[in-house]
Amino acid sequence: MSTTILILCPHNAAKSVAAAAYLGRIAEARGLDIEITTAGTEPDPEVLPLVREQLESDGYDVTDTPKMLTADALLAATHVVNIGCSLSHLPTHDAVEGWAIPNFSEDPSQAFAALSEHVEQLAARLGD
Repeated sequence: MSTTILILCPHNAAKSVAAAAYLGRIAEARGLDIEITTAGTEPDPEVLPLVREQLESDGYDVTDTPKMLTADALLAATHVVNIGCSLSHLPTHDAVEGWAIPNFSEDPSQAFAALSEHVEQLAARLGD
């Protein structure tokens, strides 16, 4: 049975996009049966250029545009990663974990490193 991971950040334009890209590559390499989606509570019109450029230079496809989180998407997920969204107006989900990630605009290298570490830990748990 496939696991559905929903990764959230407020604007769905940086942290959630990078985390999904990293997790997708790791999942494929490890043969994990997961589906990854992203969303935000206040989505931007496009992915942050700094994040898009870094991911594309690392060979990731960044074609999705930020999208609004819906109650249906939240309830359809097996596991939710929340990177700074307020979910108080949405249904409760049993499997939510929160990640504290620095802002890309303040320190991009630290933000990418923190995301990578969290994604590695999540992938290890999913593989158990």
